Amino acid sequence: MEKNKIFAIVAIAVVIVAAVGVAYILTTNNGGNEVAETTVTDALGRTVNVPNQIDSIYSIGACSLRLVSYFDAVDKVQAIETAGTFNTRDDQTYYLVNKAKFSALPQVATTPEAILDLNPSVIITSTAEDAATADTLQAQTNVPVYVINADLEFGQAFYDQITSLGNLFGEQTRATELNEGIAQMINNITSKSTTVSTQSAYACGMFYYGGASYLKGSGNYLPFDYSNVPNAIEPAANGQPYVITLETLIANDPDYIFIDSIGLSGCIDSINEDINANTGLGNVAAVKNNNIYSTMVYKCYGTNWDNQLVNVYYVASVMNGNLYSWNFEDKANEIIDLFFPGNTVTYSDIVTGQTGNGCAKATL
Repeated sequence: MEKNKIFAIVAIAVVIVAAVGVAYILTTNNGGNEVAETTVTDALGRTVNVPNQIDSIYSIGACSLRLVSYFDAVDKVQAIETAGTFNTRDDQTYYLVNKAKFSALPQVATTPEAILDLNPSVIITSTAEDAATADTLQAQTNVPVYVINADLEFGQAFYDQITSLGNLFGEQTRATELNEGIAQMINNITSKSTTVSTQSAYACGMFYYGGASYLKGSGNYLPFDYSNVPNAIEPAANGQPYVITLETLIANDPDYIFIDSIGLSGCIDSINEDINANTGLGNVAAVKNNNIYSTMVYKCYGTNWDNQLVNVYYVASVMNGNLYSWNFEDKANEIIDLFFPGNTVTYSDIVTGQTGNGCAKATL
């Protein structure tokens, strides 16, 4: 009897030791949340636990797929949201650069049910305006939901978002490379443009919440700020493009007009109509002196940061070209390589594939 008790005790001890061993092995092989997950902070200030190993990404809303494309994460995109937005429009450089990949992917609805079937490792979205909305989607899908801000301009908040995404993807070095590259390029412009220009400029034609128009302008246009060019219209409270009146444009009399390529042809037609209608638009300095130019698409399904940096260099070359020794198209290609390393698409290819003429002199 005593021998049986000893055997029983030994057997129990063996089971316990084995169980502890299995638990240890599972934990050391990323079985525990503390090992398998990384904590990141999204644009809403939410703490999000994402897998260390991200196998698939599903992007929802403006700029979400664009930001993914800035990292070595494109191959992890297994599906894109359904058509009906501007997510598959060639005017977005990130889509044109990755068109062969993205155009072949299935289109999946953004409903919780569809996302459950897709079962991505993480959802990246710009559509959640508050934490409650993001948390609800996360609970419905049981997938980490990381919220991005599609309306940021270059600056600390933008750099912080890139850094956070670098942590999410485990690409901290890439995030630093992108942030430092952008900051250096901006500094190359601002360090030379130390004197305020005597000539003002007006940027218009943005595709922001509605169709493009030459009376839809931006008073917060960074290419003007970086080149020390006075903006012909006032900043908006939310920093975004807004509609002005023809009377305001005439009264403010800009010396230069830059039209976003996405609405170029329509804007030129409208300008000519208003000139022919003797509204006084023909007397505006930019029109009278034919100082009208087109720029890369700035607003289309969120902020096109890659194109906007190209615009920074183009505006600088037009307004302060005597200050710089670089060639604009060479710089445009450098910018494309910075945002999309390893791609084979050139600035010329992008201009050919998109609406309008890219950065060029416009003709009325």
